[in-house]
Amino acid sequence: MAGAATLERSDISVQVAREGRKPVIGLSLGLHDFGDYGGVGFQRPVALAGGVGFVLPRVDGHLDDALDACDGILLGGGRDIEPTLYGQEAGEHLAPTEPLRDAFELELVERTLDRGLPLLGMCRGIQILNVALGGTLVQDVSLKPEWAEHPSDRGWKAWKQVERASLEGTEEVPPHPRHPIRVEPGSRLHAALGVEEVEVDSFHHQALDRVAPELTVAARAPDGVVEAVELEQDGYVLAVQWELQEEWRVDRRFLGPFAQLVAAASEHR
Repeated sequence: MAGAATLERSDISVQVAREGRKPVIGLSLGLHDFGDYGGVGFQRPVALAGGVGFVLPRVDGHLDDALDACDGILLGGGRDIEPTLYGQEAGEHLAPTEPLRDAFELELVERTLDRGLPLLGMCRGIQILNVALGGTLVQDVSLKPEWAEHPSDRGWKAWKQVERASLEGTEEVPPHPRHPIRVEPGSRLHAALGVEEVEVDSFHHQALDRVAPELTVAARAPDGVVEAVELEQDGYVLAVQWELQEEWRVDRRFLGPFAQLVAAASEHR
């Protein structure tokens, strides 16, 4: 088995209920582009935080059965979202989309929130959460003059190197686009990281435009791009714009949100 799939226990401290099994985190992942990484990259930080990743099936009529087996939900990265879902026509900057996944995740978000299940999203995950709750997206950051210099990785060239290093278990993370963010004090993200300013990766080319009314911005980049949102309600809902599942390899503080998710999933169960 690849070195990256072999886990060492993290020094992160998480109180996990021991009622016969660890908390199960249902993973909604892209099936077109990640290959072997889909079986490792998102599961690894969940496992390090004390949970068990379970890739959600998309079998029609069985979502509730799958959610019955889950204590929390993770929305992973992937392709662009169909613009018609947030009231726009496809522009020239739109990358490949995943219509079947879009439909599945819109229902998944609704059912997850109805059940009060803890939810953590990353990259595309923050975007689908925003769209599901009535927000909109910018199809490419270059379309806003103030965001024209926002670091991005169109074509996923840098991402593929990071992905390969992750699978191979390489300790050093290859160079890739990055930028600082400012975290809102008192937010869930601030509680997870313990800092108000930190640097994150920046592979995305889209971003949140109109933030859904139910969501609260928890972090922004210096140019104003929304980098994290939270849902103001009982329970745990946090989503970030960067590839959180890899950022902990650069800075282990980024295991904090996974620890929060697993702890919330344990409490929910």
